[in-house]
Amino acid sequence: MATISNILKYSKSGQLKSIAIYTFSNFFNKGISFLLLFYFAHVLSQRDFGILNLFSNSILFLMPFISLGILQSANTEFFKIEKKEFRNFFSTTLLMPVVVTLLAILLLVLFKNPLQQRYPFPSLFILLIPVITLFSFLNEHLINMVRNNNDPIKYLFVNIGRLLAEITLAIFFISALNYGWIGRVMAIFLSMLFVATYAFIYFKDQQFLFGSIKKKYIYDELRYSVPIIVMQISVFCMGSSAGYFIEHFTHDFAAVGVFSIAATFGSVIIVLCTALLQYVYPKIYSLLSQKEVDYHAIGKQFIFYAVSMLLGTIAVIVLTPMAFNIVLKPTYSGGLSYYFFICIGYFFWSISYFFYAFMLYHKQKKKILFASIISITVSILSHYFFIKKLGAYGAAVSMSIVYFIVLIITILFVYRQIVPLFVTKKIAEYYDHHD
Repeated sequence: MATISNILKYSKSGQLKSIAIYTFSNFFNKGISFLLLFYFAHVLSQRDFGILNLFSNSILFLMPFISLGILQSANTEFFKIEKKEFRNFFSTTLLMPVVVTLLAILLLVLFKNPLQQRYPFPSLFILLIPVITLFSFLNEHLINMVRNNNDPIKYLFVNIGRLLAEITLAIFFISALNYGWIGRVMAIFLSMLFVATYAFIYFKDQQFLFGSIKKKYIYDELRYSVPIIVMQISVFCMGSSAGYFIEHFTHDFAAVGVFSIAATFGSVIIVLCTALLQYVYPKIYSLLSQKEVDYHAIGKQFIFYAVSMLLGTIAVIVLTPMAFNIVLKPTYSGGLSYYFFICIGYFFWSISYFFYAFMLYHKQKKKILFASIISITVSILSHYFFIKKLGAYGAAVSMSIVYFIVLIITILFVYRQIVPLFVTKKIAEYYDHHD
Protein backbone atom coordinates (compact mmCIF):
# COMPACT_ATOMS: atom_id res chain seq x y z
CA MET A 1 0.00 0.00 0.00
CA ALA A 2 2.88 2.34 0.82
CA THR A 3 4.36 1.77 -2.64
CA ILE A 4 1.05 2.51 -4.35
CA SER A 5 0.65 5.59 -2.19
CA ASN A 6 4.10 6.83 -3.21
CA ILE A 7 3.33 6.34 -6.90
CA LEU A 8 0.03 8.19 -6.56
CA LYS A 9 1.81 11.00 -4.77
CA TYR A 10 4.11 11.40 -7.78
CA SER A 11 1.12 11.54 -10.09
CA LYS A 12 -0.33 14.53 -8.22
CA SER A 13 2.78 16.63 -8.61
CA GLY A 14 4.59 18.35 -11.44
CA GLN A 15 7.20 15.59 -11.27
CA LEU A 16 4.96 13.26 -13.23
CA LYS A 17 4.85 15.70 -16.14
CA SER A 18 8.63 15.65 -16.48
CA ILE A 19 8.73 11.86 -16.12
CA ALA A 20 5.97 11.54 -18.71
CA ILE A 21 7.84 13.68 -21.24
CA TYR A 22 11.13 11.82 -20.73
CA THR A 23 9.34 8.49 -20.97
CA PHE A 24 7.25 9.52 -23.98
CA SER A 25 10.35 10.79 -25.78
CA ASN A 26 12.23 7.53 -25.31
CA PHE A 27 9.22 5.35 -26.02
CA PHE A 28 8.23 7.39 -29.06
CA ASN A 29 11.69 6.79 -30.46
CA LYS A 30 11.54 3.10 -29.69
CA GLY A 31 7.91 2.83 -30.81
CA ILE A 32 8.65 4.36 -34.21
CA SER A 33 11.71 2.14 -34.50
CA PHE A 34 9.53 -0.91 -33.85
CA LEU A 35 7.03 0.15 -36.50
CA LEU A 36 9.92 0.60 -38.90
CA LEU A 37 11.08 -2.96 -38.20
CA PHE A 38 8.22 -4.01 -40.49
CA TYR A 39 9.73 -1.88 -43.25
CA PHE A 40 13.38 -2.80 -42.64
CA ALA A 41 12.56 -6.51 -42.27
CA HIS A 42 11.14 -6.49 -45.80
CA VAL A 43 13.76 -4.34 -47.54
CA LEU A 44 16.80 -5.72 -45.69
CA SER A 45 17.85 -9.35 -45.29
CA GLN A 46 18.73 -11.13 -42.06
CA ARG A 47 22.36 -10.93 -43.17
CA ASP A 48 21.99 -7.15 -43.56
CA PHE A 49 20.66 -6.95 -40.00
CA GLY A 50 23.64 -8.97 -38.83
CA ILE A 51 26.12 -6.65 -40.55
CA LEU A 52 24.33 -3.58 -39.17
CA ASN A 53 24.41 -5.10 -35.69
CA LEU A 54 28.18 -5.60 -35.84
CA PHE A 55 28.69 -2.10 -37.28
CA SER A 56 26.60 -0.54 -34.50
CA ASN A 57 28.40 -2.61 -31.89
CA SER A 58 31.73 -1.37 -33.24
CA ILE A 59 30.56 2.13 -32.36
CA LEU A 60 29.49 0.96 -28.91
CA PHE A 61 32.90 -0.65 -28.39
CA LEU A 62 34.74 2.54 -29.35
CA MET A 63 32.46 4.82 -27.34
CA PRO A 64 34.22 4.36 -23.95
CA PHE A 65 37.59 5.32 -25.42
CA ILE A 66 36.24 8.47 -27.07
CA SER A 67 33.92 9.57 -24.26
CA LEU A 68 36.63 8.94 -21.60
CA GLY A 69 34.07 8.95 -18.80
CA ILE A 70 33.39 12.64 -19.48
CA LEU A 71 29.62 12.11 -19.75
CA GLN A 72 29.44 10.67 -16.23
CA SER A 73 31.85 13.22 -14.82
CA ALA A 74 30.05 16.19 -16.39
CA ASN A 75 26.75 15.00 -14.94
CA THR A 76 28.13 15.11 -11.40
CA GLU A 77 30.26 18.27 -11.79
CA PHE A 78 27.21 20.13 -13.14
CA PHE A 79 25.72 19.96 -9.64
CA LYS A 80 28.98 20.38 -7.71
CA ILE A 81 30.77 23.46 -9.09
CA GLU A 82 29.60 26.96 -9.89
CA LYS A 83 28.70 27.95 -13.45
CA LYS A 84 31.87 29.84 -14.40
CA GLU A 85 34.14 27.02 -13.30
CA PHE A 86 31.89 24.45 -14.97
CA ARG A 87 32.43 26.37 -18.21
CA ASN A 88 36.18 25.83 -17.85
CA PHE A 89 35.62 22.17 -17.04
CA PHE A 90 33.26 21.67 -19.99
CA SER A 91 35.51 23.45 -22.50
CA THR A 92 38.56 21.50 -21.40
CA THR A 93 36.94 18.09 -21.43
CA LEU A 94 35.20 18.64 -24.78
CA LEU A 95 38.57 18.79 -26.55
CA MET A 96 39.67 15.39 -25.26
CA PRO A 97 37.20 13.21 -27.27
CA VAL A 98 38.13 15.12 -30.46
CA VAL A 99 41.80 14.24 -29.99
CA VAL A 100 40.98 10.57 -29.30
CA THR A 101 38.77 10.46 -32.43
CA LEU A 102 41.66 11.64 -34.60
CA LEU A 103 43.93 9.00 -33.05
CA ALA A 104 41.27 6.32 -33.64
CA ILE A 105 40.98 7.28 -37.31
CA LEU A 106 44.76 7.01 -37.69
CA LEU A 107 44.75 3.59 -36.00
CA LEU A 108 41.95 2.29 -38.22
CA VAL A 109 43.82 3.46 -41.32
CA LEU A 110 46.73 1.25 -40.27
CA PHE A 111 44.50 -1.81 -39.66
CA LYS A 112 41.98 -1.19 -42.44
CA ASN A 113 42.95 -4.18 -44.61
CA PRO A 114 42.68 -6.94 -41.97
CA LEU A 115 39.39 -5.47 -40.77
CA GLN A 116 37.97 -5.52 -44.30
CA GLN A 117 39.00 -9.15 -44.70
CA ARG A 118 37.06 -10.09 -41.54
CA TYR A 119 33.99 -7.86 -41.90
CA PRO A 120 32.17 -6.71 -45.08
CA PHE A 121 32.45 -2.98 -44.35
CA PRO A 122 33.51 -0.55 -47.12
CA SER A 123 36.84 1.12 -46.32
CA LEU A 124 35.21 4.54 -45.91
CA PHE A 125 32.71 3.10 -43.43
CA ILE A 126 35.51 1.69 -41.29
CA LEU A 127 36.91 5.22 -41.00
CA LEU A 128 33.42 6.58 -40.28
CA ILE A 129 33.11 4.45 -37.14
CA PRO A 130 35.10 6.86 -34.89
CA VAL A 131 33.42 9.89 -36.48
CA ILE A 132 29.92 8.54 -35.80
CA THR A 133 31.09 7.61 -32.31
CA LEU A 134 32.15 11.22 -31.68
CA PHE A 135 28.77 12.43 -32.93
CA SER A 136 27.07 9.93 -30.62
CA PHE A 137 29.12 11.31 -27.72
CA LEU A 138 27.98 14.85 -28.57
CA ASN A 139 24.39 13.63 -28.82
CA GLU A 140 24.59 12.06 -25.34
CA HIS A 141 26.35 15.14 -23.96
CA LEU A 142 23.60 17.36 -25.34
CA ILE A 143 20.83 15.17 -23.93
CA ASN A 144 22.49 15.08 -20.51
CA MET A 145 22.95 18.83 -20.31
CA VAL A 146 19.35 19.45 -21.40
CA ARG A 147 18.19 16.99 -18.77
CA ASN A 148 20.39 18.55 -16.06
CA ASN A 149 18.89 21.93 -16.95
CA ASN A 150 15.48 20.35 -16.35
CA ASP A 151 14.19 21.14 -19.83
CA PRO A 152 12.08 18.11 -20.84
CA ILE A 153 10.53 19.92 -23.83
CA LYS A 154 13.92 20.52 -25.45
CA TYR A 155 14.86 16.94 -24.55
CA LEU A 156 11.80 15.80 -26.47
CA PHE A 157 12.68 18.03 -29.44
CA VAL A 158 16.26 16.74 -29.68
CA ASN A 159 15.32 13.06 -29.44
CA ILE A 160 12.40 13.13 -31.84
CA GLY A 161 14.11 15.51 -34.27
CA ARG A 162 17.12 13.21 -34.63
CA LEU A 163 14.89 10.16 -35.04
CA LEU A 164 12.71 11.73 -37.75
CA ALA A 165 15.78 12.89 -39.67
CA GLU A 166 17.30 9.40 -39.47
CA ILE A 167 14.08 7.69 -40.58
CA THR A 168 13.51 10.04 -43.53
CA LEU A 169 17.08 9.65 -44.74
CA ALA A 170 17.05 5.87 -44.26
CA ILE A 171 13.89 5.41 -46.33
CA PHE A 172 15.29 7.70 -49.04
CA PHE A 173 18.65 5.92 -49.26
CA ILE A 174 17.20 2.40 -49.06
CA SER A 175 14.02 2.67 -51.13
CA ALA A 176 14.79 5.52 -53.52
CA LEU A 177 18.50 4.90 -54.09
CA ASN A 178 18.54 1.16 -53.28
CA TYR A 179 21.63 1.40 -51.09
CA GLY A 180 20.57 -1.43 -48.74
CA TRP A 181 22.22 -1.59 -45.30
CA ILE A 182 24.77 1.01 -46.47
CA GLY A 183 21.91 3.52 -46.80
CA ARG A 184 20.97 2.82 -43.18
CA VAL A 185 24.49 3.72 -42.06
CA MET A 186 24.49 6.88 -44.18
CA ALA A 187 21.22 7.94 -42.55
CA ILE A 188 22.69 7.41 -39.08
CA PHE A 189 25.77 9.44 -39.99
CA LEU A 190 23.86 12.42 -41.40
CA SER A 191 21.25 12.54 -38.61
CA MET A 192 24.02 12.42 -35.99
CA LEU A 193 25.83 15.20 -37.85
CA PHE A 194 22.72 17.39 -37.58
CA VAL A 195 22.47 16.77 -33.83
CA ALA A 196 26.20 17.37 -33.31
CA THR A 197 25.85 20.72 -35.05
CA TYR A 198 22.91 21.68 -32.83
CA ALA A 199 24.84 20.48 -29.77
CA PHE A 200 27.53 23.11 -30.36
CA ILE A 201 24.86 25.79 -30.80
CA TYR A 202 23.20 24.76 -27.53
CA PHE A 203 26.50 24.56 -25.63
CA LYS A 204 27.38 28.06 -26.87
CA ASP A 205 23.97 29.47 -25.88
CA GLN A 206 24.32 27.95 -22.41
CA GLN A 207 27.81 29.47 -22.09
CA PHE A 208 29.46 26.09 -21.69
CA LEU A 209 32.06 26.78 -24.40
CA PHE A 210 35.16 29.00 -24.71
CA GLY A 211 36.23 28.67 -21.11
CA SER A 212 39.83 28.32 -19.98
CA ILE A 213 41.63 25.08 -20.87
CA LYS A 214 43.01 23.76 -17.59
CA LYS A 215 45.61 21.02 -17.22
CA LYS A 216 44.09 20.08 -13.88
CA TYR A 217 40.86 18.93 -15.50
CA ILE A 218 42.72 17.01 -18.20
CA TYR A 219 44.76 15.20 -15.55
CA ASP A 220 41.76 14.53 -13.31
CA GLU A 221 39.58 13.28 -16.16
CA LEU A 222 42.30 11.01 -17.53
CA ARG A 223 42.62 9.45 -14.08
CA TYR A 224 38.86 9.16 -13.74
CA SER A 225 38.49 7.90 -17.31
CA VAL A 226 40.31 4.62 -16.69
CA PRO A 227 37.65 3.04 -14.45
CA ILE A 228 34.84 4.59 -16.53
CA ILE A 229 36.30 3.24 -19.76
CA VAL A 230 36.61 -0.19 -18.17
CA MET A 231 33.03 0.15 -16.86
CA GLN A 232 31.69 0.96 -20.32
CA ILE A 233 33.71 -1.89 -21.84
CA SER A 234 32.06 -4.14 -19.26
CA VAL A 235 28.65 -2.89 -20.43
CA PHE A 236 29.65 -3.74 -23.99
CA CYS A 237 30.90 -7.20 -22.98
CA MET A 238 27.72 -8.02 -21.06
CA GLY A 239 25.37 -7.42 -23.97
CA SER A 240 26.64 -6.12 -27.30
CA SER A 241 29.64 -8.47 -27.54
CA ALA A 242 27.26 -11.45 -27.88
CA GLY A 243 26.85 -10.71 -31.61
CA TYR A 244 30.60 -11.09 -32.19
CA PHE A 245 30.65 -14.41 -30.33
CA ILE A 246 27.71 -15.66 -32.41
CA GLU A 247 29.43 -14.67 -35.65
CA HIS A 248 32.72 -16.20 -34.48
CA PHE A 249 31.26 -19.59 -33.60
CA THR A 250 28.57 -19.85 -36.31
CA HIS A 251 30.07 -17.73 -39.15
CA ASP A 252 26.46 -16.79 -39.84
CA PHE A 253 25.53 -13.09 -40.14
CA ALA A 254 21.86 -14.13 -40.45
CA ALA A 255 21.99 -15.72 -36.96
CA VAL A 256 23.43 -12.46 -35.65
CA GLY A 257 20.57 -10.62 -37.37
CA VAL A 258 17.85 -12.77 -35.78
CA PHE A 259 19.47 -12.39 -32.36
CA SER A 260 19.75 -8.62 -32.81
CA ILE A 261 16.02 -8.42 -33.61
CA ALA A 262 15.15 -10.35 -30.43
CA ALA A 263 17.48 -8.11 -28.45
CA THR A 264 15.84 -5.04 -30.00
CA PHE A 265 12.44 -6.12 -28.69
CA GLY A 266 13.91 -6.81 -25.27
CA SER A 267 15.66 -3.45 -25.30
CA VAL A 268 12.30 -1.75 -24.67
CA ILE A 269 13.20 -2.50 -21.04
CA ILE A 270 16.42 -0.52 -21.46
CA VAL A 271 14.44 2.31 -23.05
CA LEU A 272 12.19 2.45 -19.98
CA CYS A 273 15.28 2.28 -17.76
CA THR A 274 16.93 5.16 -19.64
CA ALA A 275 13.78 7.27 -19.60
CA LEU A 276 13.30 6.89 -15.86
CA LEU A 277 16.97 7.40 -15.03
CA GLN A 278 17.00 10.62 -17.09
CA TYR A 279 14.68 11.89 -14.38
CA VAL A 280 15.93 9.92 -11.37
CA TYR A 281 19.72 10.39 -11.69
CA PRO A 282 19.67 14.21 -11.38
CA LYS A 283 17.35 13.85 -8.36
CA ILE A 284 19.76 11.40 -6.71
CA TYR A 285 22.80 13.58 -7.46
CA SER A 286 20.99 16.62 -6.11
CA LEU A 287 20.01 14.78 -2.89
CA LEU A 288 23.53 13.40 -2.43
CA SER A 289 25.01 16.89 -2.82
CA GLN A 290 23.09 18.18 0.21
CA LYS A 291 24.92 18.63 3.51
CA GLU A 292 22.49 16.21 5.15
CA VAL A 293 21.55 13.51 2.69
CA ASP A 294 17.87 12.59 2.71
CA TYR A 295 18.25 8.83 2.22
CA HIS A 296 14.53 8.32 2.76
CA ALA A 297 13.82 10.45 -0.33
CA ILE A 298 16.35 8.46 -2.37
CA GLY A 299 14.68 5.27 -1.13
CA LYS A 300 11.34 6.51 -2.48
CA GLN A 301 12.98 7.18 -5.83
CA PHE A 302 14.29 3.60 -5.89
CA ILE A 303 10.91 2.05 -4.99
CA PHE A 304 9.16 4.04 -7.69
CA TYR A 305 11.87 3.11 -10.20
CA ALA A 306 12.05 -0.60 -9.31
CA VAL A 307 8.27 -1.09 -9.41
CA SER A 308 8.06 0.71 -12.76
CA MET A 309 10.86 -1.46 -14.18
CA LEU A 310 9.21 -4.68 -12.95
CA LEU A 311 5.85 -3.79 -14.48
CA GLY A 312 7.54 -2.71 -17.71
CA THR A 313 9.51 -5.96 -17.94
CA ILE A 314 6.39 -8.06 -17.44
CA ALA A 315 4.60 -6.07 -20.16
CA VAL A 316 7.46 -6.59 -22.63
CA ILE A 317 7.59 -10.34 -21.94
CA VAL A 318 3.83 -10.69 -22.47
CA LEU A 319 3.51 -8.48 -25.56
CA THR A 320 6.65 -9.41 -27.49
CA PRO A 321 5.29 -12.63 -29.09
CA MET A 322 2.31 -10.72 -30.52
CA ALA A 323 4.54 -7.95 -31.83
CA PHE A 324 6.91 -10.52 -33.34
CA ASN A 325 4.11 -12.21 -35.27
CA ILE A 326 2.60 -8.94 -36.48
CA VAL A 327 5.73 -7.00 -37.44
CA LEU A 328 8.22 -9.59 -38.69
CA LYS A 329 8.52 -12.30 -41.28
CA PRO A 330 8.40 -15.95 -40.08
CA THR A 331 12.15 -16.27 -40.71
CA TYR A 332 12.78 -14.15 -37.61
CA SER A 333 10.57 -16.26 -35.31
CA GLY A 334 13.59 -18.20 -34.01
CA GLY A 335 14.24 -15.28 -31.67
CA LEU A 336 11.05 -16.06 -29.76
CA SER A 337 12.66 -19.18 -28.30
CA TYR A 338 15.07 -17.13 -26.20
CA TYR A 339 13.88 -13.49 -25.98
CA PHE A 340 12.59 -14.19 -22.42
CA PHE A 341 16.16 -14.61 -21.13
CA ILE A 342 17.20 -11.33 -22.75
CA CYS A 343 14.33 -9.50 -21.04
CA ILE A 344 15.17 -10.93 -17.63
CA GLY A 345 18.80 -9.98 -18.10
CA TYR A 346 17.91 -6.41 -19.04
CA PHE A 347 15.73 -6.12 -15.92
CA PHE A 348 18.65 -7.19 -13.71
CA TRP A 349 20.86 -4.63 -15.44
CA SER A 350 18.32 -1.81 -14.98
CA ILE A 351 18.41 -2.35 -11.21
CA SER A 352 22.21 -2.56 -11.22
CA TYR A 353 22.49 0.72 -13.09
CA PHE A 354 20.39 2.51 -10.49
CA PHE A 355 22.91 1.49 -7.81
CA TYR A 356 25.80 2.59 -10.03
CA ALA A 357 24.66 6.17 -9.38
CA PHE A 358 26.33 6.07 -5.95
CA MET A 359 29.73 5.00 -7.28
CA LEU A 360 29.52 7.47 -10.15
CA TYR A 361 28.54 10.42 -7.95
CA HIS A 362 31.30 9.81 -5.40
CA LYS A 363 33.79 8.98 -8.20
CA GLN A 364 34.76 5.77 -6.44
CA LYS A 365 37.33 4.84 -9.06
CA LYS A 366 38.64 1.68 -7.43
CA LYS A 367 35.18 0.24 -6.87
CA ILE A 368 34.09 1.04 -10.42
CA LEU A 369 37.32 -0.46 -11.80
CA PHE A 370 37.18 -3.70 -9.80
CA ALA A 371 33.45 -4.21 -10.35
CA SER A 372 33.94 -3.66 -14.09
CA ILE A 373 36.91 -6.03 -14.36
CA ILE A 374 34.90 -8.76 -12.63
CA SER A 375 31.95 -8.08 -14.96
CA ILE A 376 34.17 -8.29 -18.06
CA THR A 377 35.69 -11.57 -16.90
CA VAL A 378 32.31 -13.12 -16.09
CA SER A 379 30.84 -11.92 -19.41
CA ILE A 380 33.63 -13.28 -21.62
CA LEU A 381 33.75 -16.66 -19.88
CA SER A 382 29.96 -17.04 -19.85
CA HIS A 383 29.46 -15.92 -23.47
CA TYR A 384 32.28 -18.15 -24.67
CA PHE A 385 30.90 -21.24 -22.93
CA PHE A 386 27.18 -20.83 -23.68
CA ILE A 387 27.45 -19.45 -27.23
CA LYS A 388 29.96 -22.10 -28.23
CA LYS A 389 27.55 -24.80 -26.98
CA LEU A 390 24.16 -23.30 -27.90
CA GLY A 391 24.72 -20.52 -30.45
CA ALA A 392 22.28 -17.60 -30.34
CA TYR A 393 20.11 -19.37 -27.73
CA GLY A 394 23.18 -19.64 -25.52
CA ALA A 395 23.83 -15.93 -25.97
CA ALA A 396 20.42 -15.11 -24.47
CA VAL A 397 20.91 -17.55 -21.57
CA SER A 398 24.37 -16.15 -20.94
CA MET A 399 23.09 -12.57 -20.86
CA SER A 400 20.52 -13.36 -18.16
CA ILE A 401 23.15 -15.10 -16.04
CA VAL A 402 25.75 -12.38 -16.52
CA TYR A 403 23.39 -9.53 -15.67
CA PHE A 404 22.23 -11.34 -12.52
CA ILE A 405 25.81 -11.86 -11.35
CA VAL A 406 26.59 -8.21 -12.12
CA LEU A 407 23.61 -7.12 -10.01
CA ILE A 408 24.96 -9.11 -7.05
CA ILE A 409 28.44 -7.66 -7.59
CA THR A 410 27.05 -4.11 -7.73
CA ILE A 411 25.09 -4.55 -4.52
CA LEU A 412 28.18 -5.90 -2.76
CA PHE A 413 30.21 -2.85 -3.84
CA VAL A 414 27.66 -0.23 -2.74
CA TYR A 415 25.82 -1.97 0.11
CA ARG A 416 27.04 0.55 2.71
CA GLN A 417 25.57 3.37 0.62
CA ILE A 418 22.24 1.70 -0.16
CA VAL A 419 21.46 0.28 3.28
CA PRO A 420 20.41 3.77 4.52
CA LEU A 421 17.74 3.83 1.81
CA PHE A 422 15.77 1.14 3.59
CA VAL A 423 16.36 1.79 7.31
CA THR A 424 15.34 4.40 9.88
CA LYS A 425 16.81 7.89 9.85
CA LYS A 426 18.95 7.19 12.93
CA ILE A 427 20.58 4.15 11.38
CA ALA A 428 21.00 6.04 8.09
CA GLU A 429 22.93 8.79 9.90
CA TYR A 430 25.21 6.13 11.38
CA TYR A 431 26.04 4.76 7.94
CA ASP A 432 26.50 8.26 6.55
CA HIS A 433 29.09 9.12 9.19
CA HIS A 434 30.90 5.78 8.99
CA ASP A 435 31.04 5.33 5.22
